[in-house]
Amino acid sequence: MSEVKNIGIGYSVGDFSQPRKKIGIGLFGRGFMGKAHSNAYKTISYMFETNYVPELIAISASTVENAKAAADRYGFKNHYGGWKDLIADPDVSVFDNVCVDSLHMQPCIDAAEAGKHIICEKPMALGREASKKMLDAVNKANVKNALCFNYRFQGAVRLAYELINKGAVGDILHFYGRYHQEYALPLDLPVENVWYQNMTGNSQGLGTHLIDQARFLVGEVASITGDMRSIPKQRPSARKNGAMVDVPYDDSIRALIDFNNGATGTIENMSVASGRYNHLYWEIYGTKGTITWSLEDPTYLNVQLREAPVPEIAGFTRISCTLPNHPFMKIWWPAGHNCGWEHGHINLIAHFLDCVANDKEVGPLCATFEDGYRAAVILETLAESSKCGKKIEVVY
Repeated sequence: MSEVKNIGIGYSVGDFSQPRKKIGIGLFGRGFMGKAHSNAYKTISYMFETNYVPELIAISASTVENAKAAADRYGFKNHYGGWKDLIADPDVSVFDNVCVDSLHMQPCIDAAEAGKHIICEKPMALGREASKKMLDAVNKANVKNALCFNYRFQGAVRLAYELINKGAVGDILHFYGRYHQEYALPLDLPVENVWYQNMTGNSQGLGTHLIDQARFLVGEVASITGDMRSIPKQRPSARKNGAMVDVPYDDSIRALIDFNNGATGTIENMSVASGRYNHLYWEIYGTKGTITWSLEDPTYLNVQLREAPVPEIAGFTRISCTLPNHPFMKIWWPAGHNCGWEHGHINLIAHFLDCVANDKEVGPLCATFEDGYRAAVILETLAESSKCGKKIEVVY
């Protein structure tokens, strides 16, 4: 194997002229995220100068027929129905779970017990208890594990992380964040057509991303005061000929947060925000400045520093995070050439495979099952607070 150099952004760079270690990938799931992860593996193979290369061994789906169609489309060598045969495949060393939320826990536990390294899409599982079982399983098996909070791997978000840890904005005073989408509109949309209403709830699908951004950038959550509700409380059911039924999961959350480091936070999450297709946005206020970022304009980071080099131009600077000294950009394009949504997944998976190939720690740059468990605990605490109307301490 060629000599490995650390280039400071979470990847090991080797020599393309030398043989690269093959890492067998088994992908469980074929939908939207199956496409995103397959794209990442194929892109990593030729864009990243690493001492490893992902090998697309097998993909599994709900039926053998669906799995075969996905294998043909994405380029996997083999295909299976369900997850058990996939995990049993001796050539699979990384089990990548992009299936529906209800099929995160048991397949990941089975994969850990089989000694497979694991990537799992978020949310980690359906609540605190299931998440803890998954965390215990990977810890017992001592396998690498990652949870796909992919926005940690947007270049502008990583630059914000670096600036905060350098002390550029001083001590953090407040985090404000929102994640809004419109997929639950109109309000008379049948409940079966609102994707999260048949699985886990809006707060699991979107709120966990927002909670992870707050924890990643600001710190651990100490207590929370929350409001969680359905908007509307009833929807028509296509399965019941249009009869109105109770909406089983939340469409909206609002919360006040206290962090362990003394900072405060406000988060909002809503799926009935007209015109918002994928609106993740946050502001971080410190004693020396402010940073803001929006997923709708992902390449740019807005930074205001109180000690401006020229007082007459004090204010926000809009930074195009595309220079060679910005996170990840040495791997991608020349200065000024933007990266997009897909690159977060590619950067994350490349980081994880580097940790597998070179026995590195997955965190703190990449979320692990520990982070997924903590996000689940925070959400359950928020739900408890919503029911009782009081601030509740977060106990992990």
